[in-house]
Amino acid sequence: MKKSITIIVVLHNDLQEYSKNDLYTDYFSWLKTELESISERDVRIVMHAHHEVPQLSGYNYRNEDGSAALQGWINLIQDWYTKILKYEEHEPGLTKVLLLTRNNIYTKAGGLLGGIGGYGLIKGHCAIAAITSKQIPAHEIGHMLGATHEDSEVIYNGWWHDTIMLSDDFSNARGNAYRYSDKNRENIRQYLSTFA
Repeated sequence: MKKSITIIVVLHNDLQEYSKNDLYTDYFSWLKTELESISERDVRIVMHAHHEVPQLSGYNYRNEDGSAALQGWINLIQDWYTKILKYEEHEPGLTKVLLLTRNNIYTKAGGLLGGIGGYGLIKGHCAIAAITSKQIPAHEIGHMLGATHEDSEVIYNGWWHDTIMLSDDFSNARGNAYRYSDKNRENIRQYLSTFA
């Protein structure tokens, strides 16, 4: 049997008025189904409210530089991440940590996309994602599992829909396909193939 994928979601302090259940339903329930379909693995989404991890949930993620925001997050969680891998027996490459935020990392004046909604390294272990779009958390999780912008696509089935990794100036006019493109599904499978 293949090992599970664990996605640990840390809810930032700025999401205090949102319920864990509503956030799970809107941003992760459909993604869990999509990832399980692609990977043929159990996908566990573990959500931590701000009071459960106060040392993490107050991280100041707002930054004009997405990579600097992510590097600060990586530095902050390093000891905590090492402990959960050791004591909870999670698989390092299959355990991802996402900081879920209310606001974008950076909001620029004008522009349809409004700045940086999330940031994650391809095949990295952690990312930051805002709830300003249903796709942003799935997009950053996709990066951590090997998906790329280049392999995204627009699907037409009576209207145009973006696959999860696509984000451009026309995304607001198109729908959300709630799935990864076929190429990105293969990228994710390839990444996961290196784990038992």
